[in-house]
Amino acid sequence: MNNDRELYNRQFENKNKLVGQIINEIIFYLDDTDKDFTEQPNKFGKSLLNGFDIKTGKEVFSIGNRYTDVNYGLSIDIGRTDEIEFIELKKPIPFVTTLKGQTIKQIDIYWMKLPYENATGLYPQEIEIYTDKEYFLVSSIEINNGEVNTEFTNELLIIDNKDTARQLKLGQFGIGENGRLFFENFREMTK
Repeated sequence: MNNDRELYNRQFENKNKLVGQIINEIIFYLDDTDKDFTEQPNKFGKSLLNGFDIKTGKEVFSIGNRYTDVNYGLSIDIGRTDEIEFIELKKPIPFVTTLKGQTIKQIDIYWMKLPYENATGLYPQEIEIYTDKEYFLVSSIEINNGEVNTEFTNELLIIDNKDTARQLKLGQFGIGENGRLFFENFREMTK
């Protein structure tokens, strides 16, 4: 449990460090053949097999699936993705987005229970990022044949549309019937 508490606390600490920062650039790690900044084509958003970087004026933050020992579940870490996880031969490519130059106003993490038998822990399933004018959701969800398949995976789905998040019951739209849990901070989580 102490290790879990440390992991939980680190996510809230890194989230809080990112809030208030201006997004200078978002970097995806892609093969030359990846079209439209996605590795798994789908109608919902961008699907990636590795994490991505958010570069600010102060630091670089990486969001990827590294929370559990099997690299499932989202994690916000300080540092470049290619320093934190094995990227193979992919190239860092700036993601063209209207988020560039905007200030991060709020970040919400949505948790789910670990799906292992007899497991008592939680893991981050979605991260919602709000800027001055935009909405950006990252989910640890898998896309197969263009359709949402399963949660708690090593893939990322990135959505910039609240209607799509609502349709898929991700993040704030998955509280209750879709198993998402929300905690304002580490203290609330550990009560």
